[in-house]
Amino acid sequence: MADAHNPQVAAMGRLFAILTALSLAPDRTLPAVDLLRVAEYGADSEDDRLDQLRRDVRHLVRLGWQIENVADEGSATRFRLTRVDNRLRVHFTPEERRELMRAADAAGLDTVMADLRTDTEAPSAGPGFTAPTRPGVDGVVFDRLTHAIRHRCRARFVYRERARVVHPQTVLLRRGGWYLQAVEDGDDLVKTFAISRIASVDDDEPGTAVLLDDVPRPQLNPVLWPVDPAIEAVVVTDAEHEAMVVAALGEPTTEQDMDGRRRLTIPVIHRSAFRQRLYALGARVLLEGPDALRAEVRAELVAIAGEATA
Repeated sequence: MADAHNPQVAAMGRLFAILTALSLAPDRTLPAVDLLRVAEYGADSEDDRLDQLRRDVRHLVRLGWQIENVADEGSATRFRLTRVDNRLRVHFTPEERRELMRAADAAGLDTVMADLRTDTEAPSAGPGFTAPTRPGVDGVVFDRLTHAIRHRCRARFVYRERARVVHPQTVLLRRGGWYLQAVEDGDDLVKTFAISRIASVDDDEPGTAVLLDDVPRPQLNPVLWPVDPAIEAVVVTDAEHEAMVVAALGEPTTEQDMDGRRRLTIPVIHRSAFRQRLYALGARVLLEGPDALRAEVRAELVAIAGEATA
């Protein structure tokens, strides 16, 4: 894909070179002079090259990466790539992020909360946090259910015109909306209730609900969300980076040794999330196929490079 005479591809290469260098550096921090060497800008003067670097950094920040100058005033510029997961910020609208923040708060997932939150949003989504719910979901019902989960309260509500007493386990955000996973009192079967159909919720005292150990938890890794028809990506990496590639892209269904390299076949059910993970891995991984997925990646990278040079 590399083409030294194509300005879009060259710009794209600079962006990924900067990200790769920062991600591999100690503390993810590098002086600007090192990034200038990595990016190989063509300007004659160092000041012009530094301006090009700053422009590329601003573009990466707009794409969701958190990069900042950490040098003391009067010192040479040093850029740091903060250890945050920008994928959740980039691929959701503010309303969708707030929905996920509500779910993460209910599950007590502080790390996910930090990944979803932007600098302009509230620092916490604790008991006072409010967020818009999806159409048809009553916010009071939702809050009572999440309170019951957090404090292990048995819950009572009306569902499909029948009174229920349940042990709430977790809430799920699926493509059709919000759902409650719970076990009805006196039963051991985990059932799923559409929250939009739940009415008249009341909670018992804290500690009255039984929380099961083997209830499926919400899947917060976007690569594993069933968004697109399944395809199989074939990627090549080396033994040193195999664990990182698998952690980012998912578990392979087949593996093949290639003289110190590894060819992995990985199911893909969320193409956009897969592509973003692929970009973050940079030169650590090569996408061999299928052709349709390679074409998607190429088209998106060319579009990104076009924005960078606009």
